[in-house]
Amino acid sequence: MSEALPPYSGDETVCRKCQYKGASTRYMAVGRCLHESRDVIGMDKNERLHRECLRCGYSWDEALAEPAGSSR
Repeated sequence: MSEALPPYSGDETVCRKCQYKGASTRYMAVGRCLHESRDVIGMDKNERLHRECLRCGYSWDEALAEPAGSSR
């Protein structure tokens, strides 16, 4: 069972570790992991956005961005 990812926090997200305003964003396909640069084994990793703080390097995953004008 997959955990729900936090929603996409936008272009001016704030790092939870150092409070810097700004993070890189990289799309990750199903089963990919940046930390080990290889396929994730034994985990159900759905497609997601991988975020990384531009100052301290802390990283986290978020859900894909919602299309403009959509509402849930």
